Amino acid sequence: GIQKYIGEQMVAGFARKGFVRGRSVRLMTVSVRAGKPNGAASGFLSGMIREPLAGIKAACPVPPETLGALSSPARTVEGIIRAAEVTDEQWGPLLGMNLPSFRITVGEMAQSLERVAGKPATDLLDWTPDEAILKLVRTWPGNVTSERANAMGLFADPNFDDVVRDYIHENPQAVKLAVKA
Repeated sequence: GIQKYIGEQMVAGFARKGFVRGRSVRLMTVSVRAGKPNGAASGFLSGMIREPLAGIKAACPVPPETLGALSSPARTVEGIIRAAEVTDEQWGPLLGMNLPSFRITVGEMAQSLERVAGKPATDLLDWTPDEAILKLVRTWPGNVTSERANAMGLFADPNFDDVVRDYIHENPQAVKLAVKA
C-alpha cells in the first residue's frame, strides 16, 4: 500500500515541477489474475477461482461475508489505457484517479465459481480462517467511488460470473475442470 502512495506522490511532484505530464490510476484488487500464486495478502481473491479451476485446492482464509472491491484484468488494462489516451481537459486537474471496481463478498465469488464450474470447483475451497490475513483485509475499502473514471467511459465489470468466464476463455490451458461456459 504505502509504496503505491509514494509512487503516486512522486508522479505528482515531478508533474508539479514540469518534469513529466503526470497521471496516476489507483488499481483495485485485480481478480482473476493468471499465473502462480504470488504470496500477497490479496492473492486468495484470485487463487480461490484460479486454483479450483485447475483442480487444485485453494485457501479462502476469510469468512464468506468479507467484502472486497475488485476489477477484472481486462477492465484494469482498459482503465490504464484510457488514462493515457484522454485529453488533459478530460482528465482534469487532479493527478490521481480510482479505477472502477465492483463490490462483492468472498461468498458471492464462490457462488459465481460454482455457477460457472460446478460444485467440484467449490469443493476445493478451504475456508480455514487466517487471522493475520483477515485482520489486514478488514482494513481495505469495500466501497470505492470512481465518478471521474465513469465520466471518461470506464465502468466496473457487470458481474463476477463473466469475470470467471473471461479467465477461462483467456487461460484454457490452466483449466482442468469441466465448466459450464
